Amino acid sequence: MGEEPSYDDVLDGSSPAETMGHASEARRRSDADVDPEDDLDVTFLDVEAADDVPFPRIARDPVLREIGNTPLVPHPENEQIVCKMERENPTLSHKDRLGAGMILGLRQMGELDEGQRVVEASSGNTAGGVALAANRLGHPCTIVMRETTSPVKQGFVKSLGAEVVTAPDVGHEEHFYYQKVARRYADEHDAVYLNQYERPLNRHVHYEWTGPELYDQIEGEGVTHVVGAVSTCGFMTGVAEYLKEREPAIRTVGVDGEESNVHRTFHDNELGQYDVDVEGLGQWRVTDVGNLAALDDVRTVPDSTAISRSKHESADNGLLMGLSSGAAMEVAQTITQEDDDARVVTVVHDGAEQYFHDVEGW
Repeated sequence: MGEEPSYDDVLDGSSPAETMGHASEARRRSDADVDPEDDLDVTFLDVEAADDVPFPRIARDPVLREIGNTPLVPHPENEQIVCKMERENPTLSHKDRLGAGMILGLRQMGELDEGQRVVEASSGNTAGGVALAANRLGHPCTIVMRETTSPVKQGFVKSLGAEVVTAPDVGHEEHFYYQKVARRYADEHDAVYLNQYERPLNRHVHYEWTGPELYDQIEGEGVTHVVGAVSTCGFMTGVAEYLKEREPAIRTVGVDGEESNVHRTFHDNELGQYDVDVEGLGQWRVTDVGNLAALDDVRTVPDSTAISRSKHESADNGLLMGLSSGAAMEVAQTITQEDDDARVVTVVHDGAEQYFHDVEGW
């Protein structure tokens, strides 16, 4: 893979999102706040156009401006934990930020033309986030999924106007591995492969958007830990980079699956097989997307524990969360048991709605 261009010029200087106290107002801005005569094709960093949202094109769109400014919600059972509710984004996950941020970033960099098709490989939340952003930003969209992806998830993406191409459920070394299929499809159709797995822009979106938003919410609140699941590692390491520059004492903790190479890489252990059933948890390799040096620790959670924690939070606390969020919550609970003075932010990356068909006895 060739050297990636620098994304600092694209994202540097973005203004942070509103604090939690103003989140509802910012997320529900009326159409009266947007001049219909304004040119929607403002530059990516024209922050004067909308100083409460990092990306003006997003701020001016009635759907995309609902992305971000997600609330912090106290945990119903454990007063030491607050939940960063990324499930409150339009397609119910933090991947909405990724979809919009990567498309706009690539356009500003000159790597994506207006109206050009975008392609992404995803059988999970990224598929929905990219499909939504492409829909609103005027890009035809193709999502390459494993053929074992449920009809519910395929239908969700199709409902947003995206084309779905399925690939065999084979390992990364195979010719028809879904990420390889996506790359070839883009090459053959004069499209741009977004490639969340290898573009550092993935991490930079969260450094410039999610990180400032979270910092504004927790500044001065005595937070000791921020905990979230890791897979591509873009979300957690981007947020961690931003937080560490401002509050180095906050411990940033990634949560991985047991049979994954993220924690093995972090702890300098021998790499092994990737075999994690929880969607959105772990990877077979760590690419330049993930700056693991920004994390203080990476802990592991068994699949069964992540599932049982998600079920418990839904049934007993009314917190509908996906399985990787259940893993993050498990680690957050453990940290509070280890330290009575800990005050933990745990990321609820997504909702449970797309997992009911996968998990027996939910």
